[in-house]
Amino acid sequence: MSRRKKRTWLFNREKRKKGHKYMTILFIPPGGSQARRFNISYAHIKGLAAGMFLVVALLLTLGGLYFYSQDQIRQVDKLKADNKEKAEAIMLLQQEIESIEKQKEDIERKQEEIKKLMGIKETSGRESLPSRGGQGGRDASSRENVSDILYRLQDIKNYLSREEQALDEMLALAKNKEDYFRSVPNQWPVKGEITSPFGFRKSPFGGRRETFHEGIDIANNVGETIVAAADGKVVFAGWQPVYGKTVEIEHGYGFTTIYGHNSALLVKEGEVVRKGQPIARLGNTGRSTGPHLHFTVKKYGELKDPLIYLP
Repeated sequence: MSRRKKRTWLFNREKRKKGHKYMTILFIPPGGSQARRFNISYAHIKGLAAGMFLVVALLLTLGGLYFYSQDQIRQVDKLKADNKEKAEAIMLLQQEIESIEKQKEDIERKQEEIKKLMGIKETSGRESLPSRGGQGGRDASSRENVSDILYRLQDIKNYLSREEQALDEMLALAKNKEDYFRSVPNQWPVKGEITSPFGFRKSPFGGRRETFHEGIDIANNVGETIVAAADGKVVFAGWQPVYGKTVEIEHGYGFTTIYGHNSALLVKEGEVVRKGQPIARLGNTGRSTGPHLHFTVKKYGELKDPLIYLP
């Protein structure tokens, strides 16, 4: 067999001029040719190593950024898909609300015709005017910037409550139930300006949040007479932290009314009252910004807009 020829590299360290260290590389080619010598300074070697390290680091960084950007793109795509689904759901909800509102208008027309035939007088809520009096009462917190959809849904709930009330009246009329009509809170408890309506509002106590007002505020002078909105029994007459001097009356048929912020109480707990009977004097007690009556109506424990019942 022929001898295998080898190439030989020999490395040696030696010092050169000016104190720089060099590495000597001796290359011996095959066949016994003349050897070649290369001198490379350690500074050059360190520079090459640093350059290679930077290249590797740059490649790793670019690779990491690529995979991170791909993950971000996937998240953005998912977020877009979620937002699209939510937008479609909101659109469908709006369409359903519009459909219900159209049906509501048809029902209202038919209801008014029936009322006229049965001799029931039409009722209309008072217009809410700019506030010149006090506001107050309990605020049930809600999210900031309540959407238009929420307000429209509240309007629909109020409408359904009005229709329920109208049907109850017609049913009572058909059965000739005078005691039911005496129990409906359709007597204005005091004359005055509505300074805060029922439902969502900007809190009168400051802050940017939307709050839920549990009744209506009717402003007038301190000392004005407050009367019972319907026949009933006084179940509370005393002090409450929010409403100050307060009267609460149960009327039967699920109706309860609350009269808050009074300056004086004219009835006691357990007393039976008649519709239109004086029960308190208007005031500014409790959590209030000025003289007014806070008037709440509940039916079977559920809050109702008092203007559903007031003529």
